[in-house]
Amino acid sequence: MTPLVEAYLLIDQPRQRLGHWSAALAALDSPEAPPLASVLVLYDPTTDQALINLRYDALALGSDRLAFVIEVALLAEIGMIQPAELSEGERRRFLTERLARCTIQVPSSRNAVGGLVELVRRLRDQRNVAKPAFEPQPQPAPPRGDTSDPVLLVTAKGTRNNIQQLEKFPRPTSPHRHVVSRVSRAETVAAPDLDEYMDEYLNEYDDPQRTSPAPYAQAAGPDSETKTIYARYLRSGKWVPIRIGALSLKGAALMTGALPRLHDHVDVSLSFSGHRALVRGAVGKVSSMSEAAATGASTFSVAFELDTAARRQLTALLTAAREQKVTIKPPPARATRRFVVEWPICLGTMRGAIKADALDISTSGMFVRPVVALALDTVLNFSSVLDDGGGPVAGRAKIVRQLTEVEAASVGLAPGFGLSIVEMSAADELRWHAFIARIERRAAKRVLVGASPERLGELQGVLAAAGYAVLGGTDPGALVQLASSDARPVDAALIDASWLDTGTAAASIESLFSARNVPCITVQGDSRRARGQVDKLLAVAGPKNHTVARS
Repeated sequence: MTPLVEAYLLIDQPRQRLGHWSAALAALDSPEAPPLASVLVLYDPTTDQALINLRYDALALGSDRLAFVIEVALLAEIGMIQPAELSEGERRRFLTERLARCTIQVPSSRNAVGGLVELVRRLRDQRNVAKPAFEPQPQPAPPRGDTSDPVLLVTAKGTRNNIQQLEKFPRPTSPHRHVVSRVSRAETVAAPDLDEYMDEYLNEYDDPQRTSPAPYAQAAGPDSETKTIYARYLRSGKWVPIRIGALSLKGAALMTGALPRLHDHVDVSLSFSGHRALVRGAVGKVSSMSEAAATGASTFSVAFELDTAARRQLTALLTAAREQKVTIKPPPARATRRFVVEWPICLGTMRGAIKADALDISTSGMFVRPVVALALDTVLNFSSVLDDGGGPVAGRAKIVRQLTEVEAASVGLAPGFGLSIVEMSAADELRWHAFIARIERRAAKRVLVGASPERLGELQGVLAAAGYAVLGGTDPGALVQLASSDARPVDAALIDASWLDTGTAAASIESLFSARNVPCITVQGDSRRARGQVDKLLAVAGPKNHTVARS
């Protein structure tokens, strides 16, 4: 028989992050991927992880072996275990201890995403099992003797027979409800309450409802750059950098240009001095458009929902930051909000034209990722073709900031350079501000995409690059799960025309969106047309109802 090559992918929080993992694993089911011999999805409740066992025919993999799977795992930041590469002792422990903890097993023949969706469905079914309607009540004990003239079978005896001894000691006179003082209690308790300890740290998270410009956590001193708590949150399958205003085990106040929606559940990644924490929580407060325009900062608060692993990671990070005396410091003043995009920009330097992508933009500047390095404090030309159908806009900008590859890799961000716009013509400046206004309206919208694996990434990339928050699925069942998981429906749904082959599947998807009053469109052909159709559906290019602050 042809030998099989297997690997295990470790998927954290599969139930909470189904949409993200479905999009990340879609490449494994695409025609470009090596054909799967079998898939087995397991669930480990002790770590809240799904283990996806992928098995490939050795002849089908060829000389590349698992190079394709390794690339998918690296891009999605997924842990991967190859039993064949482990030592004999490690392999035995993995097979006998780790796999033995898995309580649910879902065989899914040759579809990785379908197996993960089925696992999440079973987990939700287990969680939603209703309690029995009737619970037997304990029967009262039979009476002893005659109830009209009861006879005590034993002599009554008090529970305190050492009153004389206790009177030798004075009673506590503290007016507080704690008999033992907090100081003495701290000396006698071996493990203090981490919630009480950490809630006093980093601004105590006293006012999570605040909407003032959020500061960020940084330690004072010449080496403060190495003592910054870096943060990012997952949006449209990409990590968006954010700044910290307050942080504790309860939650955080954060600042970003791409705001989530109220009551959304978001994933937040934190890193500090070698410590990392991945946490998840519900959005409790989002600054309004008027507040963001007045201050140049858009903030939101998150109430964490920590499992054992996340609590341990966050506690270690906060403890390390406390030891380094990290404090809250106001961020540099900003005249306008920044919005997350991935828009092509051409930079004119002394060495000629350079291609770059603008990863965030505002009316007064941008953060770009060029193909070659730039020099700080230099002034260069830039130009870009906007989404209004006109010619390119142009101007001059100064390079004011750099995030090196080493710094970016340590905190999980993209390297690049910060540019401050110093000159634009009046006509180009007017078009640039209108472009920012369209990005701002897109940033407040969420679009759900249903497409085949090879088309999903293409459609998601086009919409996310223009500012939309995007979710996607390659399986009709996964799409239904994504559409039904949130109490608040998405703003629009985009379906690829070649995705749904059967009329039954198309009718079920259309009825789902119709029941939730979600506008739905079907696209085919060039993916760039999809952005224009979604813009028209959501009236993004129409008159704006608020003013974008000017620098």
